Amino acid sequence: MPPAHRYATLLPAFFLAGSALAQVYSWKDESGKIHYGDRPPAQREARKVAPAPPPTSDGEAARKAAAEKKLAEQEKKAAQEKPAEDPSQARLREENCRAAKANLAGLESGQIRFRMNEQGEREALDGPVREAELSRAKKAVAEWCSPPKPASTAAGK
Repeated sequence: MPPAHRYATLLPAFFLAGSALAQVYSWKDESGKIHYGDRPPAQREARKVAPAPPPTSDGEAARKAAAEKKLAEQEKKAAQEKPAEDPSQARLREENCRAAKANLAGLESGQIRFRMNEQGEREALDGPVREAELSRAKKAVAEWCSPPKPASTAAGK
């Protein structure tokens, strides 16, 4: 290794060693604001602040970097395996989810709800009819508001 490269690699080590020995002081001014500095103020009482812990060893940093890289690769692989949902399907799913949640909220609110029967007449939803509608609304929210099922299980239906 040429001498210039040797000095270039040692120079940061000298700066780090010097900064580790520096003292840090903390004090409050008249307005209560906290200040930090390498020298205590002349007119105020200051306290020494504990220095930050030294940097971790290179081996530990390398292990951490390797673990983060492996995790990123696993996430990337999982994202590639998961098929992307068609944007129009995603929009439809979102609209249906919103409508299903609104319907469920209306049924759970306790207000009188009506529906049209086969003869075109309004009939109040109460008792077992209301409970059945409430059950259907909960199923609709679960279906439309949950993530889409993978193609392999959806095709099996």
